[in-house]
Amino acid sequence: MSEPISGKNGFVMVGDDTVAEVTKWSFVKQAASSRYASSSTGGFKRSIAGVKSGSGQIEFKFDMSADSPLVEGAAVTLLLYLDATHFYNVPAIVTRIEVEVDIDSGDVIGGAARFDTDGAWEEPTLGE
Repeated sequence: MSEPISGKNGFVMVGDDTVAEVTKWSFVKQAASSRYASSSTGGFKRSIAGVKSGSGQIEFKFDMSADSPLVEGAAVTLLLYLDATHFYNVPAIVTRIEVEVDIDSGDVIGGAARFDTDGAWEEPTLGE
């Protein structure tokens, strides 16, 4: 029987540094697909899996008292934790940093860092 887990204990580290005030993170993994039809496919397309790549986003609340380890253009190793012990180990390039200030509502200043994978990543060991 499956046993879903809550994301409430997730967090993000860059190397040994914990990224402060993370509210959400996402990691999209994909494989390129080469599609073709031939005299042997009976009028249907076939697909062959190609190279893998990934990208994602880390959302956070802006912390004025701490230097962020997420800087646009930086090559980093992201540890994307699902819970206290299970995580993706992702070599990445930080491609974009966003900061959002809402003057009208006075909401807490937020931000987001987008990244692209830089080579192979390690999957979490699940089922333990």
